[in-house]
Parts: sequence; C-alpha cells; structure tokens
Amino acid sequence: MPSASELKLFEALATVSRAFGEGGLPGGEESQVIDAMEPESRVVLGEAALAVAYGAFARDGDDSGPMHMLVGAIGLMAIGAGEDPDPPAEIMAVLADDERVEAEIDRAGEAVDTEFPREAAPEALAAALEARIVGSAITLAGCTLPEDAPKGAASQAAVRLRAARYLTRLAAGLLTMNATESTLGTTPEPAGP
Repeated sequence: MPSASELKLFEALATVSRAFGEGGLPGGEESQVIDAMEPESRVVLGEAALAVAYGAFARDGDDSGPMHMLVGAIGLMAIGAGEDPDPPAEIMAVLADDERVEAEIDRAGEAVDTEFPREAAPEALAAALEARIVGSAITLAGCTLPEDAPKGAASQAAVRLRAARYLTRLAAGLLTMNATESTLGTTPEPAGP
C-alpha cells in the first residue's frame, strides 16, 4: 500500500496532468494540493512528471517527444529569467533571419569552403560547423563581465542562462524545420557546399 506522501504525490501528479490536459495550468481549488506541498515535494512531483513524460515519449519513439521536452525547457528558462514564457514566439524568433545572422551564415559558409575541398566528407563539414557552434556558445557563456557589473539581468549567471536559452530555442527551431520538411515530403539539403 502506498504511503501518505506517495498518495499526495499521485494526487498532485493527477491534478497537474488533468489541468494540462484541459489546456491550462492548475488554478483555483485544484492548485491547493500543489501549493500545500513542501518545496522538496514539488521538486519530486516535477521529476516524477518528467520521468512519466520521458518514458511515454521514449516508448513511442517518434519525433514529438524531444520537441515537447525542449518547449518545456524553453518555458522554464523564461520563468527563471523573470519573463513570461512564450515558447512558440521564442522558437519563431530563432527562425527569423536578420542581417547579423545572415552575415554569420555567410562567414561560416566561407570558412568551410576555404577549409574543405568540394569532395570533403559531409561528416567533416558537419563536425567543423558543430565546433563553430560550440565555440560561439562557450564564448558567449564565458564572456567576462566587469567585476563591478550589476547583478541580475547583466550577471554572469544571466549571460549563461541567455546562452542556454538561445541554444535550446535553436534546437527546437531545427526540429521544427525537420517536422516541416517531413510534413511537406521534402528532404533536407545535404551538408556542405
């Protein structure tokens, strides 16, 4: 027989699942179960819900699971940054080209063209571009702020959170592109020039 704390966890998990299934967040009387939980218990609830979602998505093996997990991460990081979560808008912002992004795309393409011959293996080209992404992300996350920089939105932790948020939005954007191509019956362009 489950313990009292397990029963509370199951009840809270059911409340959250029901609320999300109905298209909203737990609110009003429903949220009293969650609000009454100790912070540790709420963390356990979140971990249990994540484990259930992961298991369900892993069992089906389709492409929707990673997208759902990324959308959840985007929302949670927005909340952590003190913003209202809007994952669809954040994902679409990554996919919207601007002049600076276009210039970086051109520079990365030119660098690959200079470094690799036309007959280079696609894996080598992908590895070079992946290294560029990782190098840029680490540069952003590790950019050193002045010691007297204000805390909060301009802190080192905030800069790293911003980098993590952008990379997560980029990952979701790439999966969106795959889903779109799959729906339209097109195949991605081969890697390389």
